[in-house]
Parts: sequence; C-alpha cells; structure tokens
Amino acid sequence: MEEKQPFKIRYLFITLIAFIIVFTFYYGQTFEEAIYSDGFPVPGQAKVFKVSSEKRFESYTWKPASEENGLPIRYKLMIRLSGWKKIDQISTLITYEKNGMKVDIVSQKDYIGIYGQKD
Repeated sequence: MEEKQPFKIRYLFITLIAFIIVFTFYYGQTFEEAIYSDGFPVPGQAKVFKVSSEKRFESYTWKPASEENGLPIRYKLMIRLSGWKKIDQISTLITYEKNGMKVDIVSQKDYIGIYGQKD
C-alpha cells in the first residue's frame, strides 16, 4: 500500500503539468497583441471598434467583457502570463505595467478600451 503513494503523487504532478501546458497553449493561441501597447494581449475574438494613434487608444467589442464582473479570469490570467502586473484599479479602469510601459484597460458591457502610455 505504501508503494502506491509515490505513484499517485507522480501521476498528479504529471497531470497538473500537462493541464498547465495545454491551458497555456490553447489560450495563448486565442490572443493577439494590442496595436499601440507593445505586448499587451487582446482577445482574438475581440473586434476593433475604434483606434486613435494620437491618443494611443484602441477599443474593441467583445461579448465576455462586462462592467459588473470586469474582465474574465482567463483574460486576466493571459495578461499576467504575458508579464503585465496590475498596479492600480479604480472601478472598471485597471492599470497594468511592464518594462516602463503602462496600459489602462476599461471593461464595459461587450466593450474593452485599451489606452497605452509610456511611463
């Protein structure tokens, strides 16, 4: 009975690693890079709504976005896996930072707005 315990732990560890790899690969393929915010992920299903090069602003229509619930967990995870760190949040406005670059993202019903800015 004691010999089976290390096998179970090893099996759970391998299953966990496989899940993480599949999860990262699947969701990594469904995100694109923002237009004006270098390296900031944008959901692949999001459709460009408006773009302003002067203000470094881009907005997208995207069904999973909401004002009440904010950004979906899988999107927040992909932002984090891309190296962006959440530094501030005021209501639906979340500020992320990476390598001296700040990005503000606003989540409304079926809409996300991304504002890229140099620090």
